[in-house]
Amino acid sequence: MKNFDPSLFQNITLGVLAIFIPFAIVFLTDILNSKKEKKSEFEKMVLSDEVLGTKKVFWLSIIGIIFFAFFTGKDISNFAKLIAILASLILVSLYWSPFKKILRFSEGYKPEFEIPFLRKLSFSKIFKYRNKVKAEKMVRAWNSFWSEKSESNERDFTNVFISHIDDSIKLGKFDLAVQLAQIYTCNIEKRDRFSIGYEILPKVFEWNEILWKEQHLWLKGYDTENRIQSFISQKYFPTFKHWTLKLYKKTNSEKENFWNWHYFGGEFFQAIVKTLLKDGHGPYQLFTSFKKHIEESKQKLDKIEDAKKKEKYWHYVTELFASFCPTFFNEIDSAPSNYGIWEHDFPSEWKITIANKDNRISRVILHEFLQWSRDRIFKKENEENFDKDLTEVINGIFPNVHSSLFTAFLMLFVSSEVKYALEKEPNFYILGVSVSRSGSIEESEEDRDKRLAEMMKAKDSSQKEETVQVILKFFHFWQTLTIYKDNLSEDESKNWESYTEEQRKSIVKKVRKEKLEKIKAEIESEEIKKICGDSERKELYRKDFLELIELLILEIEK
Repeated sequence: MKNFDPSLFQNITLGVLAIFIPFAIVFLTDILNSKKEKKSEFEKMVLSDEVLGTKKVFWLSIIGIIFFAFFTGKDISNFAKLIAILASLILVSLYWSPFKKILRFSEGYKPEFEIPFLRKLSFSKIFKYRNKVKAEKMVRAWNSFWSEKSESNERDFTNVFISHIDDSIKLGKFDLAVQLAQIYTCNIEKRDRFSIGYEILPKVFEWNEILWKEQHLWLKGYDTENRIQSFISQKYFPTFKHWTLKLYKKTNSEKENFWNWHYFGGEFFQAIVKTLLKDGHGPYQLFTSFKKHIEESKQKLDKIEDAKKKEKYWHYVTELFASFCPTFFNEIDSAPSNYGIWEHDFPSEWKITIANKDNRISRVILHEFLQWSRDRIFKKENEENFDKDLTEVINGIFPNVHSSLFTAFLMLFVSSEVKYALEKEPNFYILGVSVSRSGSIEESEEDRDKRLAEMMKAKDSSQKEETVQVILKFFHFWQTLTIYKDNLSEDESKNWESYTEEQRKSIVKKVRKEKLEKIKAEIESEEIKKICGDSERKELYRKDFLELIELLILEIEK
């Protein structure tokens, strides 16, 4: 110990660097030359920050050289020499860590370093000045990582990704949250379906609702700004008013420049819908999560007492369906298991049936269907084939209607008059009556045919009843069923407010019957019969129109 010079440890530090630098260069060259450019960007970031720890090695070397510079000569105390030895051991162990990580990384244990690296990009609540740099690295890292199909389980990566969007939203960095989501959306076909359905989708609903609330708070800000201007006198407190407005605008500056409030419930949700419909288990994940969110939203809606707030939140729910329905309607026919989706995954309470007449969601589905199908009900000129998407959707959301009668109704619904409906050809078809042919072995063929005929007749009758009820309960806005002021007599219009509910219902029935009888007379007119005379197809539709109108009149007369 007497002749020991601690400053020699500087040589150890320099020696380690002399080994580390060439080794790192060779290792990086070998690794990066074997990878594609996009993926290598993420790997370079992981290798530099997490595996090699270049910053850590650099600062350790600087500290080591400076530290041992204070321990020069042989005349220093033994205690100081012991400190120098201990410090050198610590430095050597710290230097060994990158070598160990390099070996581990080269053996294929990459997620051990990739996940900690991504976690370290999370925003700091204390050292906020570093968050801007972290945000930039975050975007670069995820853009590179998601651009390739992952070789390992994505679940841990997805959870870190979710936490990054969560943090961005909590800190009001909405642009960053949307930017990260856009990266995921662009590469969604390469993503694990399990993670999309069970981890990403529920969070998309959560993020969408948060941004919806933030948007309404931001919109309220305009009222707040106006109140500040009107409350604080410009004449007596001009300086105070100026600084108050300046402070308020500064706190809301990020929201002022943000516009993509509906990205999560719009493009992101739609991309997920398209992706999950292509997967065997995907539709179950989609509708399980979507239905759960809608049910939770309905519970929240029931707890809201203020009428205006209730209406606003209901708009939030309907906006989700406005995003979902057109995408779902366009994609369902090409889904691998479309029949199974309608039977097992699509909520039965969302379908348009008489059993769901009090369900608001089924009415939202109807509204979106009518918006989507407005220009598709009739075939265009020179169009021969049926619209497969339209056919699929009608059979799915109207499962119990009568094939010919409901077809006739949709033709009349979108037509201004009977003549126009007959001139066009429907662009869809509804599946006819079907019953199970199963029976006992002992049953004779004659008995089986008789039983099947009775079942077909009963099914046909129930579908006709369902069709009439669906029209009256769901399509009350059909111009034939809608009561306008012009449809009332002068006395009825004048005394409407003083009538009881029963009196009003009686008048509505009378007016509806008159309008339906007018359509019936038109269908039976010589003009219409003449139009149908040369066309078997038109005559068939005319008879369907007539049967439908007669059934509606009978129902209204009850």
